[in-house]
Amino acid sequence: MPRYKIIIDIMPLKNVLDPQGEAIEISLKNSGNIKASNFRVGKKINFIISAPNKKIVDSQVQELCKKLLVNEVIEKYEYIIQDEKN
Repeated sequence: MPRYKIIIDIMPLKNVLDPQGEAIEISLKNSGNIKASNFRVGKKINFIISAPNKKIVDSQVQELCKKLLVNEVIEKYEYIIQDEKN
């Protein structure tokens, strides 16, 4: 059965407070020499899944995201499905 590499990027929605991003920004302001702002901290999840085809994989990944990995009230997500390289 074919195997696929899944890469999911999960980020907080723009209108949701991001305390980790805010903490990074405050630390940088206190260091004084780097001028960066608007930090957003998210999650990246990688895994391998076996399925007969990409259409089934797509359905399974969406189900995983909606039921287990992503809180859609405060997070958005996108994912990539790649053929696994041996």
